[in-house]
Amino acid sequence: MKRLRTLARLCILAALLSGCAALTGPDWQAISQQSAQLRAGCESQFAAGTIKTHLATEQCANAPIRNLYASNGWPDMDVLDAFLARREAIADQWDRHAITEAEARADFAQAAADQNTQLQSRAASRAVGAAAIRSTMPVFCTHNGPMLICQ
Repeated sequence: MKRLRTLARLCILAALLSGCAALTGPDWQAISQQSAQLRAGCESQFAAGTIKTHLATEQCANAPIRNLYASNGWPDMDVLDAFLARREAIADQWDRHAITEAEARADFAQAAADQNTQLQSRAASRAVGAAAIRSTMPVFCTHNGPMLICQ
């Protein structure tokens, strides 16, 4: 009985580490599109004059975007928070005329590139960690006719 429970635990762990859990997780691409729609909605309010400053436009978008990612279990909230804060700082500089529109747009693009670099680095680190864990797990082999299938 104890051996059966241990085997069951190993099977569950193997399923989680093999990425099966990710198949049922959030659709991050759809969430990213929702995020872009939230930002576009606030930017259209700015263009219409409903929102008066670039900073207010960022604040309009950032809270719902943050909530969208947090409610779906985004694993890198600190990276997202830093990105959103950086966008607000850029918008504030733009409002104070410390930077031009072209500089603000370039700064927004650089902030997005920096965020992507951080996220890619984290994803790579997680993948290496998961591979290391999988490499220490026992291998189970079964016969399927003349074939031996090991997992």
